[in-house]
Amino acid sequence: MGVLREIADTIKTDHDLALALYASGVHEGMMLAGMICDPRKLSRETLDLWAKLATCTMVSDRCVALLAAVRADAWEIADSWIGHQEEMTACAGYAVYGMLFAHLSDDQLDLDRIRRIVDRIESSVKSEKPYLQYAMNNCLIMAGMYVGPLSMYCLEAADRIGYIKPTRKVNSCNIQSASDYIRRYAPRKKTKQF
Repeated sequence: MGVLREIADTIKTDHDLALALYASGVHEGMMLAGMICDPRKLSRETLDLWAKLATCTMVSDRCVALLAAVRADAWEIADSWIGHQEEMTACAGYAVYGMLFAHLSDDQLDLDRIRRIVDRIESSVKSEKPYLQYAMNNCLIMAGMYVGPLSMYCLEAADRIGYIKPTRKVNSCNIQSASDYIRRYAPRKKTKQF
């Protein structure tokens, strides 16, 4: 990623190159595409396609979701993606929500909408594919840590969910319980707004 950021800093913005790089299907090219594209020129159709073509959660969650989260229609995009049959698209939808929770002030958030998202996660997370479980768990963590008025609501849901199965256990840092994270890190200050 460090090398890709250096390359992106050299290129700055080259939207046509970004489109070609993403179409290559090469992981590094796809990540670089997200760094050098002009988000204002990305049509909704292209963004939907990029989400569908994401080859892994790094591309879906750290590239495509970031581009979606800065758009005026970010909530609608996330709403449409979370139910998508393509796992990486659904993962990207939950990542968009997490970014919005962390970046928007609480008074800009629709708390009833977020409760519905948390309820959906609680009712279905254990029946989803592993990467989607992880994305949903991360979304719940972000809501619990950054949406102050709903921190306890999220913690209670996380307690009922318990541990999800890890996609791959690497070390003891792979805590898979949203409760652990929310208890340890909430509340968090909002990150710099988009």
